[in-house]
Formats: sequence, structure tokens, C-alpha cells
Amino acid sequence: MTRLHRALRRRGEETGASAIELVVYAPILMVVTFLVVQFALCWYGSEVAGATARESARVARVGQGTDEAIAQAKARGLTYAKQVGGQGLDEVQVTVRRVGNDKVRATVTGRAIEIVPGFAPRISQSVEGPVEQFRPDL
Repeated sequence: MTRLHRALRRRGEETGASAIELVVYAPILMVVTFLVVQFALCWYGSEVAGATARESARVARVGQGTDEAIAQAKARGLTYAKQVGGQGLDEVQVTVRRVGNDKVRATVTGRAIEIVPGFAPRISQSVEGPVEQFRPDL
């Protein structure tokens, strides 16, 4: 048997190997891609929740933590989440409350965009800060 015959014979044994590799590796690649995209969407939802919590806390702090300021902070948080995040955060809930006499805490919860329904976890971000008060110069 010549060299050419042996090379052709060896090549014949590997026929279809690429197709089998494609069948094995393509689903793995798809799952990894899916997980990366879902992680990025969860991260984005977390960023939207954090920005919304900061804005809600700011409104409550500037309003000196009164009941009216807290109601305005909740309303501002809901509109802010839609303006800034678009569809990045669904089922948004904004909770603003006074902590002690001199602090305000804003908590924003929601659900990130989901590729597969029920797959993304709930997201929650909280911000706490002092109530701003006017103090005249002495």
C-alpha cells in the first residue's frame, strides 16, 4: 500500500467529525451566550434600581422627610424608573420611609428583563441618607 492510499484511508476515518463536534458544542455555546446576556440584563436592572433609589431618597431628603415629601419621593421614583430605565426594570415598587428623626431610606424592588420568564431574580436596592435641614449662620 502506498503512502497516498494510507493517507486517504486515514482521512476516511475522520469523515463527519466536524458535524459531530458542531452538534456537541453548539448547544453549549448557546447556553453560555444566554447566561451572559441574562447576567447583563440583571446587572442593568440593578443599576436602574440603584439610580431610582438615589433619586427617591434625594427628593425625600430635600423635602425634610415630611409625609408630603415621602409621597412625592415615591411618585418620583416610579416615574424616574420608567424615564431612565425604560423596560430595564419591571414590577417596580418604591418604598420610602423615615429612619429615626434624621434619616430617610428609599428601597426600590423590581424584576429585570427576562429572556425566559421566571429565570431572573428579583432586584432590590436601598439608599439611606440624612434629612437636609436649614441651619442659619451664627
